[in-house]
Amino acid sequence: MVEREKLYYLKNVSQQTHKGTLALRMNTYKMKTKRKFGYGIECNISDFICETCVMAKSHRVVFPLSNKKTKFPFSLIHTDVWGPAPQSTHNGKKWFISFVDDYTRITWVYLLKHKSDVCNVFRSFHHMIVTQFNTHIKIIWSMEENIFKTELIEFMNSKGIVGLLVSVPKVNCSIMI
Repeated sequence: MVEREKLYYLKNVSQQTHKGTLALRMNTYKMKTKRKFGYGIECNISDFICETCVMAKSHRVVFPLSNKKTKFPFSLIHTDVWGPAPQSTHNGKKWFISFVDDYTRITWVYLLKHKSDVCNVFRSFHHMIVTQFNTHIKIIWSMEENIFKTELIEFMNSKGIVGLLVSVPKVNCSIMI
């Protein structure tokens, strides 16, 4: 990872690295077969299936497109909480919360140490929207069951924000292309 202007960028994984990984797998395979059978099996690198390549080509079944869209920025914000991550950041954050404006599709992602930090992060996000965009959030839409805790509900009520908990079953099957 490389840091530039307080943002972190992942270094690109080149095709050369990808081919090198396959070549390493192929050499390991040759060595294993030589030990087991007394001779190495000649293989073509194209015979190997790279799990990363296969997963990159799989797609989730798409949800039907909707022509319903809000008419103003920040009238509807989608939010989701994810975590805990298997590995924490260097400063101990293992949770993520995202906010997506339905109108502009602008997305904000915040890192959290604990899931209980959601209310404080939402307060900060709301303050940023009011200060920077001179508008108010009208509706928060979430599929996360435990996001609307008492403290958050009280804050939202005091600001006139409606919280919607939507229970939508996800279609989670992959199609290999």
